[in-house]
Order: sequence, then structure tokens, then C-alpha cells
Amino acid sequence: MNWKFRITVIFGAIFIFALGATGVACAAPPTDLCSLLAPSQLEKTLGQPFGAPQKSKAPPAYGAQPWGVHCEYTSQKGPDVTVDFIAYEDASASEAKQTFDKLSVWFAPKSKPAIGDSAYIDASHAIHVLKGRVRYYISIDSGGTFTDEKEEQLKDLATSVAARI
Repeated sequence: MNWKFRITVIFGAIFIFALGATGVACAAPPTDLCSLLAPSQLEKTLGQPFGAPQKSKAPPAYGAQPWGVHCEYTSQKGPDVTVDFIAYEDASASEAKQTFDKLSVWFAPKSKPAIGDSAYIDASHAIHVLKGRVRYYISIDSGGTFTDEKEEQLKDLATSVAARI
């Protein structure tokens, strides 16, 4: 074999390896988007046990976009706490970003934590996150006022979901 052929084979192998590694890094989200937020993560973050979520469909933000999933978790012991997790998987990351940006106009961002590709906390103290082609929303209803501790819990939950996408 001549040296040009060997170099071509080596570069071809590197290219194929790189494509395979990229595919692993950008794996598709699970088919059950509720599984992105596990009750065990809620217990770890909020300090009390939660049951499996009650699932329902979440309507699309605009026209012919895909339906999402609404996962509602309720605490099993201790104070009454409800966590709403709504997630959408768009056809592409660019479509998800475009929708995320449009919706941020309606839900005025109060702060922008560094989570996923983009994130903000709205005036109702819910977090909206974009990661790849997945958009999701998390709110914690535990009564009382919104404190810095509750905001950190919200960010921790959003970060754990982003890590699973």
C-alpha cells in the first residue's frame, strides 16, 4: 500500500469515529418525556417523597406544532407540594429555539440562569429551559412566598433535567 492510500484510510477512520461520537453526544430524548424528571430527583431536591406523575397532553404553543406532555407530581408526605413539568420535543433544535424565543416575550424573564442552551425564570417563578430540540417548563407550588431557597431548588431540578437530554 502506498502512503497516500494509508493516509486516506486513516482520515476516513477518524471521520467515521467522529460521526459516531457526535451521534452519542446528541442522543434523542426518551419517548416518555416525564422520565426526564424522576420522583427520586424531586425527593432529593425538595426533601420529601413524590409519587409517579399524573400525565396528560399539553397543547402546542402555536398552530401545527407537536403536542407536549404535562407531568404533575404531588408530594406523598409532609407539606403539600405540587410540581408541574411540561415538555415539548420539536422537530429540530432551530425550531425549538425559535418557539422558545417567541414564548419568552409572553413570559417576561426575571432572571436568566445558565442552564441548557437557554433558560429564564418568569414573573410567576417558573423556569423555562431550552436544550437541543426539547423545551421544558418547571414550577413548584408549595404555598407561601417565593424564596431564594425555592429558586435554587427550581434551578437544581432544571439542571438535572438538562443533564438527561
